[in-house]
Amino acid sequence: MKAVILAAGKGNRLRPLTEELPKGLIEMAGKPLLEYSLGALKRNGIRKVILVVGFLAKIIKQRFGQRYEDLKIIYVLNQEYSDTGSMYSLSQARRLVDEDIVLLESDLLYEPKALRTIMDSKHEDVFLVSDFSGSGDEVYVCVDNTHRIIDLGKSISPNSKSKAIGELVGISRFSKAFLVKLFQKAEDDYAKGELNHHYEECVLATSKLGNPVYAELCGNLTWAEIDNASDLERARTKIYPRIQRSRK
Repeated sequence: MKAVILAAGKGNRLRPLTEELPKGLIEMAGKPLLEYSLGALKRNGIRKVILVVGFLAKIIKQRFGQRYEDLKIIYVLNQEYSDTGSMYSLSQARRLVDEDIVLLESDLLYEPKALRTIMDSKHEDVFLVSDFSGSGDEVYVCVDNTHRIIDLGKSISPNSKSKAIGELVGISRFSKAFLVKLFQKAEDDYAKGELNHHYEECVLATSKLGNPVYAELCGNLTWAEIDNASDLERARTKIYPRIQRSRK
């Protein structure tokens, strides 16, 4: 199994911090966010990572080079990062995705059980879902009685939102077979000029075509997605200290 990390975006909501720094290189206790994920992947047996870069790609490449300890890093460039969404970034790695993957976003801080939970899931195609964080920027996840995902999003209907089991974390796992169908759905969207979809939207649409994707709920997970200054402050003052205490 390989890992793919999406790190092409500009991080506009974190400006001015991200004017000259990619989101994935924002530091937490002196260490870049991306380094936490690389270390976690290594500890979970991953040996190859595809890092999709775009904005300030050179800085990320200079920071990590071709290896992180014994973890091999392959870089893929999304040259259209300013005008495309995360699904387009993932598609740039298509030719290198020849097996099952674990997919991560670059702006996450999380405790170790997050990756263990997704990799140990009985489902081949699965999103990691947490309890509601109360961040105000949640991607709500709704499932049926088998935990198959039937709806997700930040702006789903109030009725669906009330039935959501939790929120999307930004860590997923997909089989090679599902990825073939996902990339085909994405290509169909691109042919219509639809380049701005988030990957989770395309995953949901592919799932609804008869390719089920499930939710793996990880209760009491300490984590944060760092999209704005408020997220960063919360991560530094609350989330990181909790993660450190949980490791003792």
